[in-house]
Amino acid sequence: MTSAEAPIDIVSHRRQPPKWVLPTALIPMLAVLVCGWVAGAVWPEWHQSHPLALIALSPINRFLLLTTNHLDLWSYLTVGLGRHLFPDPFFYLLGFWYGGRALKWASEGNAFATKLVGPDGHGLENPAHRKILYPLAFLMPNNWVSLFCGAARIPLPAFAALNVGGTLSRLVLCRWVGRAFDSEIADISKFIGDYQWPITAISVVLVLIAMAVQLRPNGPVARLAKLDEQPDID
Repeated sequence: MTSAEAPIDIVSHRRQPPKWVLPTALIPMLAVLVCGWVAGAVWPEWHQSHPLALIALSPINRFLLLTTNHLDLWSYLTVGLGRHLFPDPFFYLLGFWYGGRALKWASEGNAFATKLVGPDGHGLENPAHRKILYPLAFLMPNNWVSLFCGAARIPLPAFAALNVGGTLSRLVLCRWVGRAFDSEIADISKFIGDYQWPITAISVVLVLIAMAVQLRPNGPVARLAKLDEQPDID
């Protein structure tokens, strides 16, 4: 593995990924995407009726805050942590093996990724940019940061420790906020319940729009599935 200070060629001269890497990463990533769509459609009802199932589908902060006061601490932490961590190793794997191709895929239409890694991944060849990944892995333990850490060849033990620690900290923070603003969250939940059907209808429309964008012929899913066909970046 490579340290943050050492020069590294992120983009090119990377050994051809084994054939199993892309499907191993792609299948669970697609499963997570579908789970997110389902959660995005059913959350107005499920945040009260099936709170644990909702965060098992999608543990975004909004759902964590809406459900935390309906769950015991153990269920909230175990399901929230497990579901949050589930896709991250696959994004790390994708970045580790595909380097610049994975970074180019991630940066298209993603302003945060483009600013950090550049439009073609060369930004991570800057040691200063790679150093930022260590605090980011703790403060923002998400799919994109996991991919960047893999592409930058951040040592796996360091990535895992930061990823788990940061995710657990986020869950604890959401739990604390949920307890501190219990009555306000209850009021929001009541409003959602009172207007459940129109909110659900709007949510379904937004999910359908997201599906159309992500599943379009040259969209992110199609480009990811053809990553093996993409040429290496010089």
